Amino acid sequence: MGLAIRRRLEETGHRVIGVDLPGHGAEVGADLSSGEGRQAAVAAIIAAADGALDGLVCNAGVDIENVELVFGVNFWGVVDLLTGLQPLLARTGTGAAVVNVSNSIHITPNIPLEPVEALTEGNTTLAQSLLQTRPQFAYQVSKFAVARWLRRQAATEMWAGSGITLNGICPGAVMTDLLKKDLKDPRKRDAILGLPRPIGEFATPEAVGDLVEFLLSPRARFVVGQLIMIDGGQEAYFRRDELPLAWRR
Repeated sequence: MGLAIRRRLEETGHRVIGVDLPGHGAEVGADLSSGEGRQAAVAAIIAAADGALDGLVCNAGVDIENVELVFGVNFWGVVDLLTGLQPLLARTGTGAAVVNVSNSIHITPNIPLEPVEALTEGNTTLAQSLLQTRPQFAYQVSKFAVARWLRRQAATEMWAGSGITLNGICPGAVMTDLLKKDLKDPRKRDAILGLPRPIGEFATPEAVGDLVEFLLSPRARFVVGQLIMIDGGQEAYFRRDELPLAWRR
C-alpha cells in the first residue's frame, strides 16, 4: 500500500519524502522503534523538507508478539513524528493534512480496551503489563490507540486550530503481494475467503492511494477527525447498527 500511496501522490505533483529502516532505499533511514530513532527521523524529515511540509502519511506498522517493539513503531512512531513535525505542518498555514493508516481495527472483535486506554494516555509501561499474557493483541491495541489518540487530538487548537487536518483510514483486505501469498496457503485462504465481501472483491492498493490523496488534498478540507473504512462493506456488514450513536450529554 505504501508504494501505491507514494505513486498516487507523485502522479498529482507532490514531492514525497519516504521513511524506512536504514538501507531500504528511502529518503530518510530511521528505526522508529526507539525514541532516538524517531527523533532522528523528525530531524531528517525537517532537513529534507526545506522548510515546507504539506502533509504526512503514517503507514508504518509491524505485527509480531514483541509488545515493546510493536508499541514503539505502531503507536509512538506515529505520535512522536506527528508531535515533532507539527510546527512544520502548522507553518503551511491552512492546507496541511495528516492521514494515519489503521488496518483491521474496525472488524477485529474483543480488542482489550484497558491497554488501549493506557497507551492512548502515554502509559506504555502499564499497557505492556496488561498484555503480558496476551501479546497477540499488541498490533490491534497499538492501532486502536493511535485511532483514539487521533480522534482526541483532531479538533484541538494544536491541530485543527493550526490548520492541520487529522484523519485515519481503516482498510480491510487489500490485494497486496502479501495477500496474494496468503491466498495460496489453504488454511489462510479459507479464513480470508470466509469473511463477507459485500462488494464482491478485494480493495486494490491503488484505491487506498486514491483515498489518501483525497484526504491530503484541499478537497477534504472539512474532513476532520474521521476514521474512514475502505473495506468493501465489511464493517457495515458486521456492525450495521453501531453507527450512528445517539449523543448522550
